[in-house]
Amino acid sequence: MAKRKSTNTAAGIPFELFAPNNQSVSLIGEWNKWQPIAMQKDDKGTWRVEVPLADGEYQYKFEVISKSPFMLDQKVTVSDPKAMHYTLDSHENSVVRVKDGRRVITGYQWQHDDKPLPPNQQLIIYEMHVGDFRGGMGDTQDKPGTFKNVIEKLDYLAELGITAIELMPVNEFPGHHSWGYSLHSIYAVENSYGTPEELAQLVDEAHARGIRIIHDAVYNHMESEAPLTQIDYNYWFYETNPDEASLNFGPKFNYEYHDEKNDVWPAREYVINALRLWVEKFHIDGIRFDCTRAIKYYDLLEWFNKEAHSRADFKPFYTIAEHVPQDATIATPDGPVDAAWHDNFFRQMSATALGINHHGRDPFNTEEVLRLLDSRKDGFVSGYNTVRYLTNHDEERMMYLLGAAANTFDDAAFKRAKLGASLLLTAPGVPMLWMGEEFGQPTPKTLEPQPLQWGLLENDRNKGLFQHYAHLIKLRKENPALYSDNFQPIVNLPGRGIIGFKRWNDAGDVVVVLANLTPTYAGEIEAADAGLEDGLWHEMVYDYDTMIINGILKDTLAESEVKIFIKRG
Repeated sequence: MAKRKSTNTAAGIPFELFAPNNQSVSLIGEWNKWQPIAMQKDDKGTWRVEVPLADGEYQYKFEVISKSPFMLDQKVTVSDPKAMHYTLDSHENSVVRVKDGRRVITGYQWQHDDKPLPPNQQLIIYEMHVGDFRGGMGDTQDKPGTFKNVIEKLDYLAELGITAIELMPVNEFPGHHSWGYSLHSIYAVENSYGTPEELAQLVDEAHARGIRIIHDAVYNHMESEAPLTQIDYNYWFYETNPDEASLNFGPKFNYEYHDEKNDVWPAREYVINALRLWVEKFHIDGIRFDCTRAIKYYDLLEWFNKEAHSRADFKPFYTIAEHVPQDATIATPDGPVDAAWHDNFFRQMSATALGINHHGRDPFNTEEVLRLLDSRKDGFVSGYNTVRYLTNHDEERMMYLLGAAANTFDDAAFKRAKLGASLLLTAPGVPMLWMGEEFGQPTPKTLEPQPLQWGLLENDRNKGLFQHYAHLIKLRKENPALYSDNFQPIVNLPGRGIIGFKRWNDAGDVVVVLANLTPTYAGEIEAADAGLEDGLWHEMVYDYDTMIINGILKDTLAESEVKIFIKRG
């Protein structure tokens, strides 16, 4: 039903659909009880019509004579592939909003655009699934999380200290629960999460707390019944997906196809306009490109990257490629994008944190651990070009694997989790946490609803892990040496599973990290010949002072223990 907000005189509101090969398109909407209104096609293939509408919200769709091979010449009713909002029901009607006689995307009034945001080098990313970012004791499984739920938890995230939230896809997907990687629209905001206004409010409230928002964008494929698949499948997508089976996720955008008659690359234009809209209208601060290995065209990704940066105006912006297996050439100072997931780091560090052979990796291979802590040793130009993590939404959770795979529980498990966190947050590169990792969410990976278990924070061990993460994040943010590229191994004892490394910057900040990778007590350890300045140093995890004499740092390491030292002023 139409929602009237005023009694102003109706204005002509434009509707359009780009469908150059289709022979008939009509507009249907609730304002006239869904009676078809014929649309006219211009010489560039866009069907247009104006309808007099007073201010309010109205549902509508298009009736199209399909050109798709599987429904050729049939009349189909489709949502607007460029609408920003759909109804939350099985009909999936598009919604048009009219205000002051004009079509609007969102009426949200931004409050915090002047808030300084952390630069890219200082990003600490928190990967989030909005639908599961809820929970607690007694929550039902049939109530997905919303943008409002996330807003309510922003102070918690600010206390943790993260500087960016990477939202798993929040574009429109079928149903009420999904990871969001099979989309009905790359324009519309997922209606089960909230309205465009509520998404804008989430971004704005995050900015108020100095937290950036990164949009997880799926630009390789769409869901099988997305509007474009029914309008003219072969115009937008490959008739036969050219990818190997492991990369076949649905109708694949055909970025190779050029419509010579209308001088347009249909798939490229559809996607780039969605990217522009999200950067401009929702003030997002970065894009994570899903499955770039399947997109594969580096020139196309470079275009996406440059366009996103240009639309961000004065704000910092960061683009990330999920490219697995990794290829360091996708993220360099010259593009195609700013950074890539560092898959080799993940595979080694998850094995090391678990303390078992995992992903084909020896957990106590000190040489390999030290090599991968410095992404420049793995083909990347800079740590700035890598996003590092211990787990993510595609992988099993660390606390789950500690029990299920490593047979490690209770205090020993939390020591291993803290070991992994310490290496992640003191290494070069941009660290990323998967939601719940900070307090030891122990659930297995599943596509079914899996709300966060906030009640775990009432337990001493889980609260202690959260405090450890928060302390390390604070340490990282306060010590610029930890987001420099400078990295020097200073201890490598393969037989004992012990490593040490130094981080520093040109301003004289120095951080030293010593780690016992094994679950066995190590006893005394020393770091020499590392250019360490004599004097008083402070250990940051256990909060005590120690003296470095003749350039030698001496201390002890317990099982699975990491110690972090900074020079006193």
